[in-house]
Amino acid sequence: MIQVLKLAVPKDDREYLEYLFQLKQEPRNAFLQAIQDPANISQLSDFTRIFQEITKVDYQKTDEIIRVLFTIYDAYDTSHEEIEAFASALVDAFKKSAGKRLKGALEEDFKSFHDFFVKILSLHDTIGVRTKALRLMPQHQHLFIRSELYSDIRPVFRPDNPSIRPSAAVIVHSLKIVYRENSETKDFYLGLDDEDLQQLKATIDRAISKHECLKLMISDFGIQCLGLESEE
Repeated sequence: MIQVLKLAVPKDDREYLEYLFQLKQEPRNAFLQAIQDPANISQLSDFTRIFQEITKVDYQKTDEIIRVLFTIYDAYDTSHEEIEAFASALVDAFKKSAGKRLKGALEEDFKSFHDFFVKILSLHDTIGVRTKALRLMPQHQHLFIRSELYSDIRPVFRPDNPSIRPSAAVIVHSLKIVYRENSETKDFYLGLDDEDLQQLKATIDRAISKHECLKLMISDFGIQCLGLESEE
């Protein structure tokens, strides 16, 4: 018995799929043309930058549209379906979810949308490899998101008379680490002094040097080294 693939469009994604559907053919094709070459994508954020430059949509909405495209590729990749079948199921699900909001849409518009996703899902060297890389990144108990450093001066008062001007002061630093654990964002703080900062800097400098060395080694093998930014 032949199994017919059925998909559902998450409510939070409908707005962005509708924008892509209503986008004219010319900017759609320009976006596809730009992102099919791995040389144009040195960082994950390049997808957002390129789409924004072509469509002039605000950054936040563009970022969400790119997120949806990556989510769709990930669903396709894990479904083990053929591209044509997956794209057809996706467009069918989109038609059902959009309903009356696309009342004036023609069948040829849906055919064009289907063809757009066939091309998107065929970009294995750009969207494909980065989707899989993003899937590998969370394979840690804690995934780093960002860091912040706060510095302040703390006065040292005389023990015998705290009402007079402090006789000394110390500089203290607090390093905030924001990370993701499973699907939850958490943070913690570390107290540092100047020696701790120097030690941390030396450790990071060494890690950067090792990263650049490994990056060159990967390039020598003719393998694309992906630049990924973790996002909150």
